[in-house]
Amino acid sequence: MDMQGSYSKKVLLNDEELKHKGVFVQEVKIKPGETAKEHYHKKQTEIFYFLSENGYWVINGEKVTFKIGEILVIEPFDKHEVTNNTAQDYTYLGFKLDYDSSDLYWE
Repeated sequence: MDMQGSYSKKVLLNDEELKHKGVFVQEVKIKPGETAKEHYHKKQTEIFYFLSENGYWVINGEKVTFKIGEILVIEPFDKHEVTNNTAQDYTYLGFKLDYDSSDLYWE
């Protein structure tokens, strides 16, 4: 599990298992009261499937919330931030396409 301080990521399927370079599936948990600060990617697309509802996103300056089972697509250059404003973990699945570990830009 990859710990980022305010959130954790657990890779469920990697690109080797999926037989597609730069593609993987992970479980993400935002800890209670924490924020994954605003950032963007120049190459990768991220697709998120929500397993809980106790948080919100700010995407390109717009605050949005998602229900369990809803899907969000983050395209390259979409600035995004995630906040958990509750006492429980905010959990969702992330599907990454064209992933490159150097493709992360903080605001």
